[in-house]
Amino acid sequence: MKRADRISSLVIIGISAFFMVEAKTFSPLSGLFPRVAIFLLGGLSLLLFILTFVRRDSGETFDSASFRHIPSLISLLLMIVWGILIPVLGFLVTSLIFFPLITLYLDRDAPGKKKLSRIAIVEVLAITFYLFFTQVLYVPFPEGLLL
Repeated sequence: MKRADRISSLVIIGISAFFMVEAKTFSPLSGLFPRVAIFLLGGLSLLLFILTFVRRDSGETFDSASFRHIPSLISLLLMIVWGILIPVLGFLVTSLIFFPLITLYLDRDAPGKKKLSRIAIVEVLAITFYLFFTQVLYVPFPEGLLL
């Protein structure tokens, strides 16, 4: 596991370095977010690389017989479908449909009232995020057939 972490962290550090060089061609304001994101990604990868030398290996390895990450894979698939449908339905409509679905799936063992409150929170956050970016920051989001 340590070797895989080292290799993946070095690959991500290399990708970060490449994109940091590419981001230098952006204007100061348009390149701010990409540079911050690349810096954080590279920094976290460097931290992972350092931790592979410091921490002890837990001994856990991937075993397909004990694969317990099905909820993560289903959530990932839902996010991929969400991303595909954004140009068709629009960001807000797609988010209002898929984020509650993901919440329901991941929180399927919660009691009914907790599910409803969490879905309401997810819906309010999606609407707030959309309104903040479109009305305050004037960042246009993809609009589809419905919005």
